[in-house]
Amino acid sequence: MIDEAGDDFYAGGDECAQNVEKKRRLTFDQVRSLERNFGLENKLEPERKLQLAKELGLQPRQVAVWFQNRRARCKTKQLERDYEVLILDYNRLKSELQAVIEEKKELKAKVKNIHPTSELNDPKLQCI
Repeated sequence: MIDEAGDDFYAGGDECAQNVEKKRRLTFDQVRSLERNFGLENKLEPERKLQLAKELGLQPRQVAVWFQNRRARCKTKQLERDYEVLILDYNRLKSELQAVIEEKKELKAKVKNIHPTSELNDPKLQCI
């Protein structure tokens, strides 16, 4: 951690940075294999995780994290699809409501033309 003056709070901060391995990207074949396995089962049993890690030359933790991230992406995509469906339903219902309100206005106008003004004060017609 570095303070405002730029000094390290921890002695030997550079040593820690040197010991941390650079994050490696997965190869195309590794990703393809992970995707194929994810399609079969989106959660791995510990034995399957170890087997898959060994086959792909990865650490079991890398496989576990990849599956966890992939599940999270799936969930996000599903939420986006659900949101789009809800927006479409909302817009359809809003349009239907506007049509009903317009129809109500037209019917009120027809009733007003048919009945004299005094009859419109009748409580039975007020619900219209």
